[in-house]
Amino acid sequence: MAIVIDDLQMERLAEQIARLEGVSVTEVVRESLLSLAGLRGLGARKPALRERLAALALEVDAVPPRMPPDTRSANEILGYDEHGVW
Repeated sequence: MAIVIDDLQMERLAEQIARLEGVSVTEVVRESLLSLAGLRGLGARKPALRERLAALALEVDAVPPRMPPDTRSANEILGYDEHGVW
């Protein structure tokens, strides 16, 4: 069964989201419907733990690294000198 989107504005919005997220329009519609079903308390399948963790890992990987990284030693950060005095 196919879904036809007769609303040009909604079709464009789905395409924009798909392009930004790097997924297909089908995936955008799937995620939207599952989210809405969950909000409405419908019996939508809850993703398996493995799927939820994989999605979380992708989000964590997308976080940019701190720039520039702090190259100080732990003692320098805490304020200790070479003799261990604060």
